[in-house]
Amino acid sequence: VRQQPALTMRLLLLFLTCTTHALEQPRGKATKAIRTTKADVEAVAITQALQNIKLKVTGGATTGLAHRLEVGVFFGGWYALNIYYNIINKKVLKTVGLPWLVSWAQLVVGALYALVGWGIGRTGQPAVRDAWPVAVAHCGQQVTTVISLGAGAVSMTHVVKALEPLFSAAVNAVVRGEILPLPVYAALIPVVGGVAVAIATDLSFNPLSFSAAMTSNLFSGLRAVLSKANLERTKQTAPELFGAATIGAAGILAPLAFMVEGSKLSVLDDLDTNRVALQVVLSGLFHYLNNEVMYMCLARVNPVTLAVGNTVKRVVIIAAAMVVLGEAMEPVAMVGTTVAIAGVLLYSILKQRLA
Repeated sequence: VRQQPALTMRLLLLFLTCTTHALEQPRGKATKAIRTTKADVEAVAITQALQNIKLKVTGGATTGLAHRLEVGVFFGGWYALNIYYNIINKKVLKTVGLPWLVSWAQLVVGALYALVGWGIGRTGQPAVRDAWPVAVAHCGQQVTTVISLGAGAVSMTHVVKALEPLFSAAVNAVVRGEILPLPVYAALIPVVGGVAVAIATDLSFNPLSFSAAMTSNLFSGLRAVLSKANLERTKQTAPELFGAATIGAAGILAPLAFMVEGSKLSVLDDLDTNRVALQVVLSGLFHYLNNEVMYMCLARVNPVTLAVGNTVKRVVIIAAAMVVLGEAMEPVAMVGTTVAIAGVLLYSILKQRLA
């Protein structure tokens, strides 16, 4: 029975690898013309972003084996940072059990990193005042995600988080009035069905973890929509906006975190505070850096490939949680997870091709 989830995971990774390869193959002449037009626009935006955030690698290859190795290194770093964050975060929450204060501390670490980057001229000045709506959504997304990770299994939190595209599509339709083609929405059906099957067969189901993860999905959708509006209105780059939102979110969450859990700080008296502090700092740093590395990945591949990579990332995190943290998942739940993640991949591809 234990071999079935592992076999299913291998088959899913094989499917994602084949899909990525297929997406990179040449298509018909008409399609080439359309993709060339899009590539031109993306190239200009990417070049400008690289100049602004100073992420261009000296002498970096753009084609051939060297380019593939470079992309592999950045994607590997992106996955590693996500794995380390989720595992360290879970260990901290098991030890301390203060998700609100842990969330705030992680945001403070990210805010300090953003301020240092601005101070040394690595990024532009964070426009916190312009980013406060995004900061509110980012604050809500951060704390609810950490609450979910602390209350339940990391693997099941990320299964529920697979519903993020559903919430983003709904918020985008309501707030911005943007309606996607019907096939794109249809791709969300297996996502919902797969998550429902996984949750229904999860023996360790935790209501608080589930509700917090669902709330996190809503905040993620709001953050995406508000971020898009902010980038269209201002001259900030995406990394600069994320830094500004992190600084604002740290300020917003501070009074709330101490109001909710300030009286529980006595639990630290019986713990190795130096070790806990180091774990919190590392988790906050890894959380912020994984977003920066994501932008580096986007600068080297097209959006569809990044979407595939993001889907693989969720599989890797779930697998790492099962191996490192010893989290179990029933075979039926694994099948539901596979269907949901494959649906997310299909949604991402159709959205890039049709929207």
